[in-house]
Amino acid sequence: MTSLSPQLRRGIGVLFWLTAIVTSGLIFSTYLQSVLRALQRSGKLYEGYHNELIRKALSSDVLSAFLPALAAIPLSAGYLEDIKSKASRFFLIRGSYPGYLLGYYIACWLCGGGAVLLGTLGAWGFTTIVFTPLEQVLKNPPELGTQIAGQLTLLFLCGGLWAVIGMTMSTIMESKYIAYASPFIVYYLLVILYERYFPNAWLLYPKNWLNPEIWPYGIGSAALFLLELTFLCGLVFYVRGKRRLEQL
Repeated sequence: MTSLSPQLRRGIGVLFWLTAIVTSGLIFSTYLQSVLRALQRSGKLYEGYHNELIRKALSSDVLSAFLPALAAIPLSAGYLEDIKSKASRFFLIRGSYPGYLLGYYIACWLCGGGAVLLGTLGAWGFTTIVFTPLEQVLKNPPELGTQIAGQLTLLFLCGGLWAVIGMTMSTIMESKYIAYASPFIVYYLLVILYERYFPNAWLLYPKNWLNPEIWPYGIGSAALFLLELTFLCGLVFYVRGKRRLEQL
């Protein structure tokens, strides 16, 4: 796949690292008040408190709401920019339409999910270093590692999905600004549909996509659902993107 490597190099650039930093800051903001209150009460934290913080941050409304916009930043607008600048022609000289489109699809998915995941891991690592010395040892500390790993997996898949949605919508609408706005718009449309019209259709609620505990078969069914949505969006992108390439 000749176009995957250059698109990954392009995606893992300044915007990728900026997205990771903003994600870390967003996560810090979700539990800052909780930490201050805990320290003011006793000055000591219970063992595993840093894991509890990151678990709550991954389940927060703040992260869920900003995730679509953040995931679209690294590469969602890249394909349309290449089309409009005619840079796609240079890739197609050595490659094929399917290879170019599939490479962009995979790179966008990896960069969107990878940026938010890296930012979350950075926040988790920093929290662990800072708060572990303040934690008191418990006989039976809460075991949250498996749950956090599941949430991180779903975070990556959600980030990849939102990034692909942005790229697909921008290809259809032929506007790079749609790449950044459309994931945020789709998110709030789904929230409105769930909260006002279809309260029993819990699959419509994006926040549920990050919670493996509510799925009938755990993280496996949640991951499969997100991958299916990503595949469908990628299929629409491929059809529209190929048609656009043929017009060059």
